[in-house]
Amino acid sequence: MKRAATLLLVYFAFGSSVALCADAPAKADPSVGKQMVDKASCNTCHDKMMGGDGNRIFTRPDRRITSAPALTKMIRSCIAGTGASLFPEDAEHIAAYLNERFYKFESK
Repeated sequence: MKRAATLLLVYFAFGSSVALCADAPAKADPSVGKQMVDKASCNTCHDKMMGGDGNRIFTRPDRRITSAPALTKMIRSCIAGTGASLFPEDAEHIAAYLNERFYKFESK
């Protein structure tokens, strides 16, 4: 009984520390984000969508992205939907780059 309680305590302690680490945000780096955008050839898709000027997707007056969280969510959706060889966590770096270059959302 004592061993089971000890194992249960260790299990919960380990699980909590892993959860805390998983939730800790990485420091987003716009220069890393630019490299990821270039590596994944994001503008290849955007060029097709926007008639040859992929950057227009970020600068058009009727753009759908109106907040930093919405930007990160869209990037994660693009990563998942295109099969880009990026991780969902990479969205933070890409969002930092796109925000610095195009969006200019306020930082918290």
